[in-house]
Amino acid sequence: MFALAVCVVLVATVVLASLPLAQHGTAANNATPIAAASASPSPTDAASDSPSPSPQLSPSAPATAEPRIGTPIPGSAFLAYTVRAGDTLSRIANAFGLSMSTLYWANSISVPDPQLVKIGQVMKIPPMDGLVISVTAGATVKSIADKYGIDSQQLIDANNLTDTTLVVGELLLVPGADTPPLPVKQAPAPAPPNWFGKLLWPAYDHYKITQRFGCTGWPGEPRYGKCRHYHDGLDIGGPKGVPILAAASGTVIYAGWRKAGTDGAAGGIVVWISHGGGTLYTTYNHLSAVSVKIGQHVTMGQRIGSMGETGAAQGTHLHFEVWVCYPWTGGTISCDRNPLLYVTPSRHLAPPKPKPTPTPSPTF
Repeated sequence: MFALAVCVVLVATVVLASLPLAQHGTAANNATPIAAASASPSPTDAASDSPSPSPQLSPSAPATAEPRIGTPIPGSAFLAYTVRAGDTLSRIANAFGLSMSTLYWANSISVPDPQLVKIGQVMKIPPMDGLVISVTAGATVKSIADKYGIDSQQLIDANNLTDTTLVVGELLLVPGADTPPLPVKQAPAPAPPNWFGKLLWPAYDHYKITQRFGCTGWPGEPRYGKCRHYHDGLDIGGPKGVPILAAASGTVIYAGWRKAGTDGAAGGIVVWISHGGGTLYTTYNHLSAVSVKIGQHVTMGQRIGSMGETGAAQGTHLHFEVWVCYPWTGGTISCDRNPLLYVTPSRHLAPPKPKPTPTPSPTF
C-alpha cells in the first residue's frame, strides 16, 4: 500500500508540472496602489485583461506631481513648505488639508495677493484650520483662549505647547476661530481724463479777459500762499445778459444764489457743474439768471445762465472757475486750477448765422 501511495503522488506531481502558469486575475488588474500613477511601467509587467491597451504617459508630463511635504519648524506646531513650480494657494491648502483662508492669513504678510505665490517662497503651514495670530505684549494662553471663546487646553494642544509662557511675536493657531474673507484685488483706477485745452469758452462771443488767475495786484483779492492778492478764477467781461455756456457736458450740482456764510457765497447767483468721475468741476459766478436746475444733465455749449453782476462783483462779468475736486472741499481753494490751461478763446461756438430775410413777392 505504501508503494502504491508513493506512485500516486509522483504521477500527480508530473501532471501538475506540465500545466501552464495561471494568468493574473481581473481583480488584481483593477486595484490602484498609492502612487502607482507616478511610477514608470516595467517592461516585464504582465499583460492586462482589459480589451483596450492602457494609454502611454508622456515622458515630459508625469501623471502626478511629487507629494508636497513640509519641514517641521523647531519649537512650533507649524510646518515650513517651499513653493515650487505649479503651486497655487489652493493646491497647497488642499495638500495639507487646510482651507485657503487659513493658509492665506497664516502667510498674509509674505503673500499679499492670494492669487500669487512665488517659487522658492517659504510658507508656514498650520496644523489645522483656524486663525493664526501673533502674540502681543501681555497676552497669555488664558487671555487668548477667553478672547476667542475656546478652552485653554485646546490652544495648548493645537500648538503643542510644552511651556505656556508666550513670547511676543510668536505665531499661534486658534483652532476653529473664524478667519476674515480673502482680500479681493481691486482693479486699478482708470487714469483721469486729460481735460487740458478741451473745454469750451464759457462766455458766448465775448473774449475780453478782465482779470487773470493767480497772483494779482488788485487789493480786493485775499492773500493766498505767496500771493499778497490772489484771484481764484478767470474774469471775462461783457454786458448783462450775455449767454453763459457749459464748458463741457455734465450734471448741474448747484444752481441759484449761494447763501451767505457758505463757501463760494461771494459768487452771488452761480451754476456748478460736475463733469463726471470726480475729476473736474466748473463754476460760473455773478450771473444775472440761471437756465438750468440741480440734477439736470447739460451738454457742452448748452446755455446755463446769463452774465451779470451779483454777489461780490464790480462790474458785469463772468467769474469762471475750474476745479479738480468738489469746489471748496475742506473750505480751501487747494484744488482750484487756472482755467486758461483747460480752455482757450479759440475754442468757442461760432455765432449763429443770421436767418435770411424773405423777399416779398412782387404785386401786380
